[in-house]
Amino acid sequence: MPEDVAGFGDDVSRRLQSCLGARFVGAYFVGSVALGGFVPNESDVDIVAVCDGRLSDASKTAVADEILEATDRCPARGLEFTLYRREIVGAPPIGADFEVNANGGPRMDRSVHLDAASEPWFWYVLDRAIAFRCGRRIAGPPTTAIFADVARGTLLTAMVESMGWHRRHEGATLYSVLNAARAWRFAEDGVLGSKLEGAAWARQRWSSPAVIDAAVELRHGRPADLDPQDVDELLEHVEHALVGAPSEPRDP
Repeated sequence: MPEDVAGFGDDVSRRLQSCLGARFVGAYFVGSVALGGFVPNESDVDIVAVCDGRLSDASKTAVADEILEATDRCPARGLEFTLYRREIVGAPPIGADFEVNANGGPRMDRSVHLDAASEPWFWYVLDRAIAFRCGRRIAGPPTTAIFADVARGTLLTAMVESMGWHRRHEGATLYSVLNAARAWRFAEDGVLGSKLEGAAWARQRWSSPAVIDAAVELRHGRPADLDPQDVDELLEHVEHALVGAPSEPRDP
């Protein structure tokens, strides 16, 4: 892990401990930092944190303010941060169910969400699965002592929803392609890896690997063009693969 990313995680953790006091449980890297796909200057830093008990509106606002202040020094495109209650992440997910979601950074618009019911649930379910399986501890107990695993069927449903979201809201972007590649790999092999690992896996199987190569180039900050029709065809294929995948793991 880059030293500046590790140091930034420590800063976020200290701010949370100062803001939450004894209610602070832990903080963990998820996303590309945890999965090994972090690209300096291009990736986001994704951090999830855990607190004891439901927060008041004033406490939620205080946490969001602390996080937004920290984002100015994020050593990446930006920070995507989510705070959960311990009892929520210790049980199988049924929705977004966060206390605070706050994002921002050098190349990311600031946003704060305090109403979990108004946000797409599937992103948060995926992050919680990553936290349990390979989250990297910044402070607090090990992730497996805090987070419950997410069932394969729930993850497949979340990924189906995410494909539809990409088609409606993003279209021909590198995120649409790379999330599709990662989801397809999970549907076939049960591996919840990084977007770039998913891209390497999918380009060996997709009839038009150029669309995946273009997304990888864009991920690394290099110029490339994505054809909207090619992206839509990949998303449609992956959506069908997810719907048709067994909800239980295949036997080895």
